[in-house]
Amino acid sequence: MNLTRIEWGVGWVLLLAAAITCLVPGQELPKAFEYNDKLSHVMGHGVLAVYFTGLVPRRNWWKIFLYLLLFGVGIEIAQYTMHMGREGDPRDVIANSAGALLGLLAGFLGVSRWPVLVARAVGRKGIAQ
Repeated sequence: MNLTRIEWGVGWVLLLAAAITCLVPGQELPKAFEYNDKLSHVMGHGVLAVYFTGLVPRRNWWKIFLYLLLFGVGIEIAQYTMHMGREGDPRDVIANSAGALLGLLAGFLGVSRWPVLVARAVGRKGIAQ
């Protein structure tokens, strides 16, 4: 199996996990997420952005930001319409965007090389950047 396919598969799992976490009814949300809602949004989208900077060529990083922005807007619309203890909040979209930008900055500063390190660790050729 190609290591790149595995990495993309993990990326889809991360997005699914983020969506599930954001759409769980409020009373079922783990207490860890109640500490600081905006910080959770910044960190979540930051991690997703960092992860995908390792898979997407730098010239297309704007797409990472765009897709994460749309993902965040979709989550907020879903929270607003589901009426199960969650509220859609436009400020969460701002926090998501800030997290994505910080993740892209971290990628620019070198964290985007994580697939090369993974490939070395498992003894396979990584993604050409």
